[in-house]
Amino acid sequence: MKRFILVSLMALCLPMALPAQESPALPFLAIDRNPATLATGGAQATSILYNPAAAPLLGSDIAFSFQSWAPQAVKSTHLNLMGGIRLGKTLGLQFVGAYQSGAEYTVTDASGNIGDSFKPSDLLLGVGMGFSFSKTFSGGVTVKLATSSLSPEDKATSIAADVFVMYAKGGFRASAGVANLGTPVKSGETSYGIPASAKAGAAYQLPFGTSAVEFKADFDYFFTGGIGLGAGAQYAWNDTVFVRAGYHLGGQKAPLPSFASVGLGVKFVGIHIDACYLLASEALGNTLSIGVGFAF
Repeated sequence: MKRFILVSLMALCLPMALPAQESPALPFLAIDRNPATLATGGAQATSILYNPAAAPLLGSDIAFSFQSWAPQAVKSTHLNLMGGIRLGKTLGLQFVGAYQSGAEYTVTDASGNIGDSFKPSDLLLGVGMGFSFSKTFSGGVTVKLATSSLSPEDKATSIAADVFVMYAKGGFRASAGVANLGTPVKSGETSYGIPASAKAGAAYQLPFGTSAVEFKADFDYFFTGGIGLGAGAQYAWNDTVFVRAGYHLGGQKAPLPSFASVGLGVKFVGIHIDACYLLASEALGNTLSIGVGFAF
């Protein structure tokens, strides 16, 4: 029964495009919660809001976002707060907080008796630090606590960490490390791995007068099986108006299915508003992500 509840929760929080595709436990750990990077296919490895090694080299950014996730399927709602803050010349603070809730359902026991309604929910909390070893090279670690309320009696919990190094010079950035490396989720005598991965990503910006085009790409190899590849581009006019597009390829057993993404953004005196829309995906089509933040 507990295994059924666990699998049901994973399906509720993040269904796969193919019914036969398997997913690791707590797949929500792999969700990109930043509309700006989600719009470029989820290429987030060099982002201040994701990578604990980024803030010491790139600066500071704090953002709040709302996501209407997979409205055609699970109708999950996400509230996210993320940030990377440069402290002095060599240190950086990184944090993430996310709460998401699924559709309410009626609890039924093994005998078929109908009980009270219950609303599954997930919580993610994390804090990290980064350090720059030089003007171009840095490293960082983030520790996270992830929990899922599966039913009134059952909860899945994992402690995970991200460890990254990063290189940045001019318009080029590259990062590599491990993401969501943590404790498995246990159900009875069985353990289920979380979406831990070896991750690498790069971004390159080409300036054209008052405009610039940035290309991004990420690659994940998941230790539970499967790969993920996200790539996209961003056009920026006068560092004020942004147009974005990308594609994410989710391999068999990957926590995220394949999807295409488009997005827009505006920025003024450091305040940025970003929006992203997912399409070309049976599981995640019509997902909308909207955020507001402050970069400094």
